[in-house]
Order: sequence, then C-alpha cells, then structure tokens
Amino acid sequence: MRFIMIGIFALIYSMLLDYLRDYYGLNYIVKLLILGILVGVTYKVMEKIENKRLNKSNNKPL
Repeated sequence: MRFIMIGIFALIYSMLLDYLRDYYGLNYIVKLLILGILVGVTYKVMEKIENKRLNKSNNKPL
C-alpha cells in the first residue's frame, strides 16, 4: 500500500513540476532532482506515520 501511495504522490509531483517547466522554464535535471527529493521526503514521512501506528497498536492494553 505504501508503494502505491508513493507512486500516486510521484505522479502528482511530476505534474506540478511539468507545470513549472512549461511556465517558468524549469530545467529537466533540476526537475528530476526536485522530484527525487520530494518523493524521498514523502517516503520518510509515510514511514514515520506507519511506525507510530505500529507502536500505538503494540502498546494497547490487553
């Protein structure tokens, strides 16, 4: 499920960066670097959320 969400976010980020390229002259290499950074940050955020959820479910009283 996490990888599907990463793919969806990457698609959204790519569309936004295409808009920036078309209207503001964003370079292709810069676009790829920004896309990589955004996807990496999104992955780390989702990983932290998942760890919090797992920790919360492990700390439930029986």
